[in-house]
Amino acid sequence: MRHAFDFLVYSVAFLSGGVLLGLEIVASRILAPYFGNSVYVWGSLISVFLLALSIGYWLGGGLADRRPSLVVLAKILSSAAVCILILPLVYLPVGRYVADLGLEFRFSVLLISVLFFLVPSVLMGMVSPFVIKLSATGLDEIGRTAGRVYAISTLGSISGAIAVSFFFIQWLGTRAIVVVLGLILLFLAVICMAYERKFRDSI
Repeated sequence: MRHAFDFLVYSVAFLSGGVLLGLEIVASRILAPYFGNSVYVWGSLISVFLLALSIGYWLGGGLADRRPSLVVLAKILSSAAVCILILPLVYLPVGRYVADLGLEFRFSVLLISVLFFLVPSVLMGMVSPFVIKLSATGLDEIGRTAGRVYAISTLGSISGAIAVSFFFIQWLGTRAIVVVLGLILLFLAVICMAYERKFRDSI
């Protein structure tokens, strides 16, 4: 049972890391119709994603200490999924609206990056502290567990970046990629809930 649990939470760390970097890669295409693909776009995106991860790590660590359960992790994943799945419905009209406000270009790019990507990235940043909390079985292995989780999450991020930039962008449109990323998180949330229910029923 423990091996299955570890496989599940490490898979969550890997895939959520992949979704995060995949979203960052495709984010440039979401902003491109109105803001191009300049250094300001990438500077804004990188800054917003890093800020979101910092907030997510902080909030996730505190919440994991108070409510360490797969149910809470599933709620985090499903909330991030909803935020991502909403994007294809709103990014064109909202992007047009912000572009037409007449704000200074750099501020407009930063604003739209925050509006679209801050919340889902904060939620995904909360995942790693949760996985560490759920995986650790004692204080003597916290460091080893944290290192393992962040290594797995980073490998997932590398895989997500390669998958989206090398393959998905050639095969799928921007909307379809965003939907796939959201569905991956939703699938993980469902699996976490199913595992928790199965565990409770077996007690």
